Amino acid sequence: MQTSELVVALAGMLASFGLPLLVIAAILVYKHKRNRLHQETVLRLAEKGLPVPPELLRPPESTPSPKGGLILVALGIAISLFFWERGQPWSIGLIPGLMGVALLIAWKIDSRSSGRGAPPR
Repeated sequence: MQTSELVVALAGMLASFGLPLLVIAAILVYKHKRNRLHQETVLRLAEKGLPVPPELLRPPESTPSPKGGLILVALGIAISLFFWERGQPWSIGLIPGLMGVALLIAWKIDSRSSGRGAPPR
């Protein structure tokens, strides 16, 4: 019985530490391949003497999104409800919830300053 407990413990440790590392490695490999293909495209255009479009040389613009803030607000509400139902201090859910509210406020300010989030008049 002792060896089966050891196998379960080792499998649990491998899964809890190995899977996140595997996901990170997969993301890094994907980004590396994408960057390499982009560079090869620019190099082929330059070798053929064709003009390189400025869109290929410019880094992609990241558009701000409220998704992260909404997820944190929902997580804060869920944690608060969970702890409130168990009769424990529910205010721990305020930490991710208020972080989400702050992200939503920052997103709204950014979208107004760039002119994209302003309603049409």
